Amino acid sequence: MKLLGLLLLLPALASAETVFDGYGAYYATLPGQLFNSKGINLHPYSVRGDKGIRLAWSGTAGGRHHTLEIRNGVLAIDGLVLKPSTVTTFPDEVVNDGDLGIGTTAYFAPGWACVENTPMSASGTAVRHKAVYLMRLANPKPQAWKLPSLFQACEGIRQQANRIVFDKIEYRYRAEEDNPVGISLKEYIIRGKTFIPSGNSRSATFVESGNVYRFVIDPR
Repeated sequence: MKLLGLLLLLPALASAETVFDGYGAYYATLPGQLFNSKGINLHPYSVRGDKGIRLAWSGTAGGRHHTLEIRNGVLAIDGLVLKPSTVTTFPDEVVNDGDLGIGTTAYFAPGWACVENTPMSASGTAVRHKAVYLMRLANPKPQAWKLPSLFQACEGIRQQANRIVFDKIEYRYRAEEDNPVGISLKEYIIRGKTFIPSGNSRSATFVESGNVYRFVIDPR
């Protein structure tokens, strides 16, 4: 009888939807995460004569020793300065001096680095957007890309069959409604200085009206 009861319960368990509390919880379930270690918080410091605050960190991560510094919004990793003009930006994204400041978090993996931050000037719904920069660490010139900002995170970047992929997230709306009912997640591949749709996509639905951080993934 116990076995019969368990068998009857299995279909209900299989159909139960997982409610994700935040995008980090969802990203953690995806295979091939490029950055699967805890993020590193940069430490602010000042230098006499400087008008602004610098951020820095030095230590071992991703299998080797790294140094990272942000000065006047410009990032330098292992002594190599990442010039804004060399960053490949996703369409409609721009590189801003205020992208990286207090609160910036860094992630490392062998041959890769990623930094993310919610600009201090952000308020209201703007806090849903993060500045996320992915870098390929190669001497003498590292490559860098700025990803789409809505609900983006370094944890959402994956490596699949030697390809780097991530999701561009957009709101989904019902006809004649102002508030989004969910999101779409369209997967892109990074190839050189281009972002190419992979053809894979998913959608999710918010489980509480007005709460864009609790959702379930829709069946395919």
